[in-house]
Amino acid sequence: MAFVTEDGTGLAEANSYVSVAEADAYHADRGNAAWIGEDSAKQSALIKATDYLEQTYGRRWKGERLYADQALEWPRTVDALLPKAIKSVTCLLALEAIEGVDLNPTLGRAIKREKVDVIETEFMDNAAPTNTRPAIDGLLLATGYLTSSAAWGVPGNGKVIRV
Repeated sequence: MAFVTEDGTGLAEANSYVSVAEADAYHADRGNAAWIGEDSAKQSALIKATDYLEQTYGRRWKGERLYADQALEWPRTVDALLPKAIKSVTCLLALEAIEGVDLNPTLGRAIKREKVDVIETEFMDNAAPTNTRPAIDGLLLATGYLTSSAAWGVPGNGKVIRV
């Protein structure tokens, strides 16, 4: 699959919100020395970051997709331009990915107690597995483009379509 950056026209084949050149400039400005490697590795990290945003926030953005056949959630009717914060978050997540962080790990329940001899593990009651990134959530919530509870994964805030 080719690396295609969304340019604001709702490309049907786009798979990243940020180009390698944009990510290079972002990380150079911030002195992020870990943002190194071949362009193909950076492209892969940017695609993973975009996938994370799509899967985590998906249809929780305000407004509707601008075009029916666009590959990504942006551009939207509330703003055809991709907000700078979303590009920044994509760069931050791509840095995590290039450092080897699994952006979408398989999550288990929280451990309440472990015992080593005769191995025993007790899990927390009613503890749902979570994968939180408060800094990312805060940046995205500050854009004004997310429904308020979307950053914390609260269900029930989606659009209702009656037929």
